[in-house]
Amino acid sequence: MSQTHPPRDKPFPPLSVRHEQRLRVLADLTSADPVRIRVLANAFSHANDQDLLQLRTLHADPARLILLAHRIKGAAQMTGDTRLGAICAELEQICSDPAHDAQALDACIQRLQGALEEFGESFRRIAQDV
Repeated sequence: MSQTHPPRDKPFPPLSVRHEQRLRVLADLTSADPVRIRVLANAFSHANDQDLLQLRTLHADPARLILLAHRIKGAAQMTGDTRLGAICAELEQICSDPAHDAQALDACIQRLQGALEEFGESFRRIAQDV
């Protein structure tokens, strides 16, 4: 299994670990320059807010949900967020099935929304704290 899709019996890292991991990734990407970290954290936060808005409007459009999930999964991979990446992969899989279960789709969208809210809050905190 790839890094994006950890086995289901393996727990995801706790919130504090995911937040610290995001901060380390931004530090690595910016050579630990606080100004660049803030700019990048704000960019992730802004893009995340846009993703949340789209997620709320695309519920009835599986093809566009696949595209959105794929894009979010890219950000998750870039930041090492295996939990967010796994939820996106699950959403892609559900939406790829023309006979998908509406309850499974709803539940996955709810999990993705929660993960995105956490992702965005984490980057807002990073931007404020740097």
